Amino acid sequence: MNGRDADTKVLIALQRTEKLTPRRRELLLGESPLPSGLLVAEMKSRLSAALGEGVNDFYRYLDESEKFMEDLSRKGIGWVTRADDEYPALLRETEGCPSALFVKGNVAAMDTFSLAIVGTRRPTRYGAKLADEFARAFANAGITVVSGFARGVDSVAHRAAVECGAPTVAVLGCGVDVCYPAENRELYSSVLATGGLFVSEYAPGTPPLPYHFPERNRIISGLSRGVLLTEAAEKSGSLITANTAVEQGRDLFVVPGNVYSPESRGTNELLRSMPHALTLSPEDVFAHYRIRPEGEKEEEQVQFDITETLVLDSLHDGEKHFEELLADTGLGAAELSTVLVNLELAGALVDTGGNHYALC
Repeated sequence: MNGRDADTKVLIALQRTEKLTPRRRELLLGESPLPSGLLVAEMKSRLSAALGEGVNDFYRYLDESEKFMEDLSRKGIGWVTRADDEYPALLRETEGCPSALFVKGNVAAMDTFSLAIVGTRRPTRYGAKLADEFARAFANAGITVVSGFARGVDSVAHRAAVECGAPTVAVLGCGVDVCYPAENRELYSSVLATGGLFVSEYAPGTPPLPYHFPERNRIISGLSRGVLLTEAAEKSGSLITANTAVEQGRDLFVVPGNVYSPESRGTNELLRSMPHALTLSPEDVFAHYRIRPEGEKEEEQVQFDITETLVLDSLHDGEKHFEELLADTGLGAAELSTVLVNLELAGALVDTGGNHYALC
């Protein structure tokens, strides 16, 4: 077994160990330069202490990893670990990010400019219309819509993207081979048919347990440049996603709702404390990212700001990886990702694949 294979198996086994919290997993991985380093003799006592009752599960998952991965491949299910270049750069920078993601569909959909759309599972006609309108506008502008595939706003957003023929990313609170809710079977197939992706930190076959959904919200926002909250009741789970987005340094966009509607109390209360998040139309989001949807003309010559100039100056030395640009510019991952998208849309640079960028 080569080092990379060993790292992959350790990361997948750690992710499958349910008694290990995301925070403890992160601390454990920080104790060794390579994941496979946790298996050396001097680290085994620390590993056992961190895993607690889950230590036997971990070693069982490690022993059966070869068969487990072969079974996934036969089912058309893949995986992306923190040891892989394909692991989303934005998510990698977030606290408690999964050591491995299980995926079904087009993995490249995670490597695009993405915005999350979240909201209540019981939207009013107003809330459903908002989710549909914003999702279609984003999809038509080349933005990947990310959501949680739940009933209500999530399903409306995914369906709108699919009907535009655009890829969409669904983050599940169950295994990627489990269609939940069951009435979304047709939508599940449509997401895959239009180049979309299903993502989960839970191993295939895992049922949709209640506590999984709050946990997966950090991945929805973690994969996205920003989060749009369309309609949410006072105790809506989508408010967790909104608050997590703020903690992760993501942009938050909140659409005001009917003051008489219980399903808008959460969004309206959020706007009391975050009035700058007020969003009235997709154009507000486009303006924030300086995106001009197809058909709109640039009236003035593009002027690059200080952060954009830092990135362009770094690329004058030649093609560079995302991590190299982080080191050269001193920017944060979220800010650099936004700058790279803006420069690509302006025709100043090109994504050459594998998180590498070069000047046009």
